[in-house]
Amino acid sequence: MQNLDDLQKVLIIGSGPTEIGHETELDSATVQIITNFKKHGVRTLVIDNNPFSVALEEIQPTNMYIQAVTTANVRHIIERDQPDAILPTLGGLLGVRITQELIESGDIGRFGITILGMPAATVRQINNPAALNSTLKDIHEPVIEAKVVATEDEALGLVESIGFPLIVKPVAPRLDTNRTICENVDDMLDALGQGFSQSRFDQCTLERSVVGYKEIEMIAVRDVADTRILIAGLENVDPIGIHSGDSIVVTPPQTLNDREYQDLRDATFRVATELGVVGVIHIHFALNPDNQHFYVTKIAPYFTRGVALAARTTGYPLAFVVGGLLLGQRLVDIKLPSRFIKQTAIMEPSIDHVSVRIPIWPFQEIPDADQHLDTVMKAVGSTIGIGRSVEEAMLKSVRSSQFSPRDVLPSVRNLTDGEMISQLIHPLANRILVLIEALRRGYAPDELSELTKIDNFYFVKLQHLLKIEKQIKDNPLDVDTLKIARYYGFGDGMIARIWQTETTTVRRLSAEADIQPTYKMIEPTAGEFDEHASGYYSTFEYENESEPLGDRTALVLGRGGNQLGPNTAAEYFTTEMLKQLKRAGFHTILMNTNPNAIGIAPEFTDKQYVDPIQLGDVLNVIKVEHPDIVIVPGNRHYLTRELSKLNLNLHVLPPDQEIGQPQPTHATIGVSLFVHAQHKIAVGVMDMIAPGMNQEIAQVTAFRMPAELPKADRLRLVEQAKQAVSEHQLTGMVQVLFAPKKTTSKQLDVVGLRPTRLTEMAFLSKVTGINWVRMLTRQHIGTLDDAELSAVKIDLNSKRVALMNAVFPFRQLHVLNRPGTTDQEMGATIAFGSSEALTLSNLSDTEQLDKIINRTI
Repeated sequence: MQNLDDLQKVLIIGSGPTEIGHETELDSATVQIITNFKKHGVRTLVIDNNPFSVALEEIQPTNMYIQAVTTANVRHIIERDQPDAILPTLGGLLGVRITQELIESGDIGRFGITILGMPAATVRQINNPAALNSTLKDIHEPVIEAKVVATEDEALGLVESIGFPLIVKPVAPRLDTNRTICENVDDMLDALGQGFSQSRFDQCTLERSVVGYKEIEMIAVRDVADTRILIAGLENVDPIGIHSGDSIVVTPPQTLNDREYQDLRDATFRVATELGVVGVIHIHFALNPDNQHFYVTKIAPYFTRGVALAARTTGYPLAFVVGGLLLGQRLVDIKLPSRFIKQTAIMEPSIDHVSVRIPIWPFQEIPDADQHLDTVMKAVGSTIGIGRSVEEAMLKSVRSSQFSPRDVLPSVRNLTDGEMISQLIHPLANRILVLIEALRRGYAPDELSELTKIDNFYFVKLQHLLKIEKQIKDNPLDVDTLKIARYYGFGDGMIARIWQTETTTVRRLSAEADIQPTYKMIEPTAGEFDEHASGYYSTFEYENESEPLGDRTALVLGRGGNQLGPNTAAEYFTTEMLKQLKRAGFHTILMNTNPNAIGIAPEFTDKQYVDPIQLGDVLNVIKVEHPDIVIVPGNRHYLTRELSKLNLNLHVLPPDQEIGQPQPTHATIGVSLFVHAQHKIAVGVMDMIAPGMNQEIAQVTAFRMPAELPKADRLRLVEQAKQAVSEHQLTGMVQVLFAPKKTTSKQLDVVGLRPTRLTEMAFLSKVTGINWVRMLTRQHIGTLDDAELSAVKIDLNSKRVALMNAVFPFRQLHVLNRPGTTDQEMGATIAFGSSEALTLSNLSDTEQLDKIINRTI
């Protein structure tokens, strides 16, 4: 066991590709902890096979292992590099499971490796409900009795003693998204079938259901001296029975009395101490609203989306602090960046605002998935709203989650009363809109609370918003009404629609009446101390706390909450762009509502605005900051069109995928070029693989580089690609698409041109070792050097073959596993190997692709 003061080399287990259950929050925390480790002279090794990982860009190539995150691969790295310690908490549940297997196999003991974050005994318990419950009982923490079963017969024998409804959970699952409520034997047998297949030990637990209880989450940190502080409490608006990842979440909790809050805080500390956690711990509780009795329902001593939300909403530098704690520092000794006061690390955050997180679901892209919300998580992302009241934060979050270009909310007024009652009892993904519509139709808050088990408090708040909406409708172009509407979160577009006027009219009226937003700092002391945090949100009060950053500023608009499609790659792109802007001497400002975004880390941005990425809100930030450059993502056509009417230095990055040219339906080869002035650099020639060899371009979701072609053919295609780019006068990262003109022909011809997709740009960066996002950014800001471009040499005929394969959420959504399309991608994996191992004949179907990319090569 290594003394923490003597650690020199730490292996971080990465989280793998984005999946339902985690997106980019783990990569964001990894980046911040690597930064802290560097300051303490600790060399960091990382294993991950996520091509969109920013953390892999932060370390030297000799310290990165781009491999599938498996026990065998981690063991191989330990044998080869012999790190002093291993850090599982940045890999989520996967990292804990791999560490548990290394303990059981004796590898941890054999190599004398220290486990950072928790002792080995705790690692063993996290995926063992029986052992964990036993520990909790020893310290008198209430738990729901769980029975472990390995067969259907065992489960049937326990049904009578437990009773229905009951919950089935797999033991030691890979992800934490699967727990199923069962109302009868048939439900239970179906759930067991799925659970056994997801369990590492082919086991499930059965436990009594507490559906209808409040779900409360507590985030805390603990150091080696057993000093503990609570970072945040999170209240799920939806009751137990809907997965917390699919629930609306509010912080700080709004409906707990002081006794309830303190009881849960004390329980969190007791559990953290008993388990010996050093760093962060995230605990879920089921709280009976009738008698204050609670149960511990889940313990996560690792980074989660809840941890990311706590950090974002409090302004507490959580990942930075945890990085120090993992190295044995005490909370009192943590030295924070100069923008924080000295005592911040040891003080429990106190906040003077409300944050609301709303999930984003994938049902538009995968309409055959069951849209009912239950104990199995289905959301792929989330957005947050921050305000001075629940109403303001809630409405901002709803506005951000709908991705409406004109800032208006969809309506569910076409629902019949019967359909609405059904959706109130059996909620769907449009939950919040149905709740609002029920109130609009005259249902009383206490009635709806009884139906949904949502606390009456939240219906009162939604009802207040409807009263304001009516006031807006009844008082067109009234200044006093406008003040009230803006204070409670109504956007320019929403108000304009209600008044049946233009957004410009609403903004002109606001300007004439001096109704302007003020910006409040997101910091952990509620204004008690002179902090200089970098996060801000808008409200409509008197004192403005945001001052312009000064000369040479760049405002970057994020993409908001994660969705299916290239969003994870877009987050990688945005972060790498921010890094390059900082290198070029810009003060960077990011506007984003994704609590899990990597770019919000202080390493990459000097300032962050957590406000809806809508035209009115963007114009308000521009008015405060006067940026020298404004960068809009290519998928925001309305924003781009409206901002281009103003006197702004506007750039569209990532590039718009729609370049006005008809796109082909099929392609088999893609040649990517970086085009700048007279330079046309061939970046890669890749096979475009659609499982089943159905080369429809929408189903091309895997790529092999270099393409399996003779050397002469590759060079010929490159020359053809350069000619095509010249004819169309395109610049930037351009992909020229090739396909046989006839199915019987082997002759490849140009069939289309397009900007290189974000996913492929990240892939090319990992394969070539050149960061093409930064190159593209430099092209836009005018800092590219001709001599540097002339010196770029890329081997298009390398014997080292790279493969990238998309990851889809079909299995987690319990829909038919089939070849997916580019707009259904959740993430991707990357692997390197020999040309003999990665031939096209080996990559012809989805199952074979998965096998190849997830083995050691």
